[in-house]
Formats: sequence, C-alpha cells, structure tokens
Amino acid sequence: MFILSGSNRGKGFTLPEVLVVLILLGVLFSIVGTVFLRGSDSALSVIERAEKLKLEVSLFWDLQRKIIGSRNLKVEGDAIYMVSSGGSYYPGVVKCAYLFKHGKLYYYEYPYPLGALDEVEEDKLVLIGNFESVTFSAIERDREYETYEGLPDYVKVSVNGKDLIFQTLKLR
Repeated sequence: MFILSGSNRGKGFTLPEVLVVLILLGVLFSIVGTVFLRGSDSALSVIERAEKLKLEVSLFWDLQRKIIGSRNLKVEGDAIYMVSSGGSYYPGVVKCAYLFKHGKLYYYEYPYPLGALDEVEEDKLVLIGNFESVTFSAIERDREYETYEGLPDYVKVSVNGKDLIFQTLKLR
C-alpha cells in the first residue's frame, strides 16, 4: 500500500481549475477569431469595390476612345451601336456595339462597317462585366434623347448611377 506524503500534495491542478482555464482560452480564441474574420470580410469588400471601380474606369476610357472616333452612331436606351475608328480587336474603321442585357454588359465588334448599324451577331458578343444598370442617351442642342441615330453633340452613358458624358467630334 502506498501512502502519499504531505510533500507531494498540492503540486497538481484540480479539475475546476483546469476547466476555468480551458473556458477562458475558448473565449479568448473566439474573440480573436471574430476580429480576424471581420478584418478579412472588410478586405474582401475593399477588393470587390476596387475591381468594380477598375471595370468602370476601363469602360470609361474604352467608350471615350470609341465615341471620339465615331462617325455615326445609334442609341437605343440599353444599347449603343457605332461606326468608329477606335476598335479594340481590329485595326481601322469597325462597327461596334455595347449592349446591356440582364445585368451584363456585352461588347461587339466587326471589322467591316457594312450592313445595318444595329445588326450584331449574338455569338460574337464579348462579356465586359456585371453592372447594376447601364443606359445610353444622346444629347443634341441641350436636349436628351433615349433613341437617336446620327452624330449628336454628346453621348451620355449612365453606369451604376454615375453619369459619364462624352463629346463627339461632330463638325459644327
């Protein structure tokens, strides 16, 4: 039979002490985990907004180049068709279009400006990106038109509630 001497007693932790320490560690890790999750959600939100802004800025510069190089265009609210010297895929004068359908903006380009201006091949549409809203209108003599054919003084493009106004190179 073994008898515990008084010198060995009290050197360990009791069960309630161990449980209290484990509970405190659990609370500490849950607080730290919550802080890290909030930080990562915030970082993802910033990245998402930056990508959206990058897409809008890229669209702005591409539209500006095409509208300035445009010789004829047709505006139909959620679409704009034009003959422009500012093509993205083909050199020289091209027929191009931007079409907004079901929350997605598509681009079309054809190397020869033949046929009807609003004639596009659906299988050649290129997805630019997802947008909440995109509308096109023409401004001629301080009047805005949802549908227009010709070369107006300005073209207004509204992207996600932001209005972009482009001046054409119309000979006055």
